[in-house]
Amino acid sequence: MRTLLIYPRFPQSFWSFERALALVNRKALLPPLGLVTVAALLPQEWEFRLVDRNVRDVTEAEWEWADLVILSAMIVQKEDFAEQIRAAKQRGKRVAVGGPYATSLPHEAAEFGADFLILGEGEITLPMFVEAIQRGETSGTFTTDEKPDVTSTPVPRFDLLEMDAYDNMSVQFSRGCPFQCEFCDIIVLYGRKPRTKTPAQFIAELERLYELGWRRSVFLVDDNFIGNKRNVKLLLRELKTWMAERSYPFFLNTEASVDLAQDEELMEMMVDCNFNAVFLGIETPDTDSLAVTKKFQNTRNPLVESVQNIMRHGLRVTAGFIIGFDGEKAGAGDRVVRFVEETAISLAMFSMLQVLPGTALWHRLKKEGRLLDERGNINQTTLMNFIPSRPIEAIAQEYIDAFWQLYDPQHYLDRTYRQFLLLGEPRHKTTLRKPSWVVIRAMLTIFWRQGVLRKTRWTFWPYLIHIMIAKPRNWQYYLSICALGEHFLEYRQLVDQQIRAQLAEYLAAKAAQAELQAESQAAETAKTVAA
Repeated sequence: MRTLLIYPRFPQSFWSFERALALVNRKALLPPLGLVTVAALLPQEWEFRLVDRNVRDVTEAEWEWADLVILSAMIVQKEDFAEQIRAAKQRGKRVAVGGPYATSLPHEAAEFGADFLILGEGEITLPMFVEAIQRGETSGTFTTDEKPDVTSTPVPRFDLLEMDAYDNMSVQFSRGCPFQCEFCDIIVLYGRKPRTKTPAQFIAELERLYELGWRRSVFLVDDNFIGNKRNVKLLLRELKTWMAERSYPFFLNTEASVDLAQDEELMEMMVDCNFNAVFLGIETPDTDSLAVTKKFQNTRNPLVESVQNIMRHGLRVTAGFIIGFDGEKAGAGDRVVRFVEETAISLAMFSMLQVLPGTALWHRLKKEGRLLDERGNINQTTLMNFIPSRPIEAIAQEYIDAFWQLYDPQHYLDRTYRQFLLLGEPRHKTTLRKPSWVVIRAMLTIFWRQGVLRKTRWTFWPYLIHIMIAKPRNWQYYLSICALGEHFLEYRQLVDQQIRAQLAEYLAAKAAQAELQAESQAAETAKTVAA
């Protein structure tokens, strides 16, 4: 079976980093881990080709070659997901789809023309699909409420990737999260009981990347890497030995809950294994909003102290923030900005709240009649899809203003500098490679843009020199985070333009609806008077 795996294109987003990646001739931040895992779960006598549309287009030769097309996508990839299904069907290809989007909204995937819906986690539903194919079936839906034991998951087919196109590689240790955040769909898709791979199984995945020549960063895509702390510590003990034997070939980064700050042993073990960054879902510094959305784990200890404790251990913190929670008081955007500045978090992902299908929030707001769009869309350029508890125009304006302030070039540079002064240095020397011309050219470009052309020129050079002296093992890392600021020059303008446009459309529709209601009420009143 000649199987063409297609990963749809993402719209421009906080994480797309186009301008920054272009400096080093890379096309995308991360590869489609889901699809290379699917390829490993399918019969290995099948033939596979993979096209990531964030890297390049599908060629006509690849369309012609394929007997079967498989797509996986998140909700934010909806537009290109639908387009690739249509393109496959126009060429007479059978299409199978899966992943978070199809699992959350299977009826939409079916409407786009997919023949097979492979829902839930592939360890269970892919064998069902294969059996149907072998029986000669030409359509079907395969689903289960069961959560698989991920210790049976094979090493992903990393060899199918165009590896030079990516800035990071991806691996996964666990699925699921023990918390109950009302807005989060992770516990809907993967459950509240974290399931982990074995240390040997996970290390085999890193070994495969090592064999393929990968020597850059590796992102552990776990939505909460420390959800099962016992198993994580078992992994880290074995991982430390593997990393040391190979002279620490990768820097590792991941996502975790903020209670990481209260586990000194765990932070020490992560840094010993060459972790250098962690993403925290902080969401808001407002304790009342955290309680409303049931993110109680962020209310148990002071957030500023927690963030700074993690950074002092050598883990650079990036964080997610959301505006628009129920009961939120005016000025939430300014409070997020103040928190980010106080903690010196360089990369703060900031979004308006979106209600995702199947979440506890989705069910509550649907019951209250407050949903405007039942799909949701995790992107920073999307207006909220529900009626909030305070005026949406006020929330949108606070969001625009805060995003603009956060990614002012000077503010971003100042935060990055302060973050790296606080950040502990890596404990291990990695094998140094001779810098390529691409890297040298990228550095010179940053020197020119941020150190000469822009207003940042007055602080760029003193900051860089001080970091080189005070944090000699971190100065190149510091410069790479400075480079990411190139993305936000353009992206904050996109946020401003698109949110304003959507807000104007929303307010126009609201005014038109009010006018219709007024006319209807006037007509009813006239009828009553006439009677």
